[in-house]
Amino acid sequence: MKHLIMTDLEGPAGVERFSQTYEREPFKQPAMRLLTLEVNACIEGIFDADPDADIAVFDGHGAGGIVRELLDGRVRYVRERADREEVWGRLSEFATYMYVGQHAMACMPNAPLCHTGSSKHVVYKRFNGVFIGEFGEGALLAGYHGVPMVFLSGDDKAVVEAQGLIPGIYTVTTKWGMGWQKARHLPPEEARRRIRAGARAAVLGRDRIAPLKVDPPYTYEVRYIHPRPSFRTGIPGVNVTVLDERTVLYRFDDLAMLRPIMYGF
Repeated sequence: MKHLIMTDLEGPAGVERFSQTYEREPFKQPAMRLLTLEVNACIEGIFDADPDADIAVFDGHGAGGIVRELLDGRVRYVRERADREEVWGRLSEFATYMYVGQHAMACMPNAPLCHTGSSKHVVYKRFNGVFIGEFGEGALLAGYHGVPMVFLSGDDKAVVEAQGLIPGIYTVTTKWGMGWQKARHLPPEEARRRIRAGARAAVLGRDRIAPLKVDPPYTYEVRYIHPRPSFRTGIPGVNVTVLDERTVLYRFDDLAMLRPIMYGF
């Protein structure tokens, strides 16, 4: 079976400050090592359940979050745009979709490093009137292609967010948030042990988790921190309404349009 792992750098045990995640910050490399070892634990768990697994690891952190040389050599590393587009174009081929190192959505109280898309630009996003984060966006896209979101590891607020969207999802809490840049962490070795066990259980129990399905029509609202000179308009099949200088609302009936709205292609 084919399995997809989406990664981010804010969620591993031991990471709690933005100075560990921003590009060219001195503490970013140690944080990347923590994430990569958690990803390797997830990979081990998948292979425990599916010895013939075909695994793709999507480096989802904007400034890069994986130490390529430490990543398990049995998997495909996905980072370049052409590789990303190929994976998205063949998403329906995957048996499972997992998140490792995930953070909570923007504005979640006491959620360490929480944001949606960009901590520097986005206040919130809402889908059909419900606040949504990066995990929710991924779950919607996976569900559109019939792929179940079966596992997430990250902080306790990210876990609650995932459980609210995907009944029965397997989760591992790597830390407990005490503020935007403060948390109580599992020892990294224990986090990896739990992630390996959780990923194994998720693969074995994948048939008990249904892909996220939402019937049309759809709305997708984005509010930005700063006023914007312009918003993306003229998207075929999408009605765009500028609510104010910081907020835009997209209306559409085909969920396939969500990704072009989100990423501009």
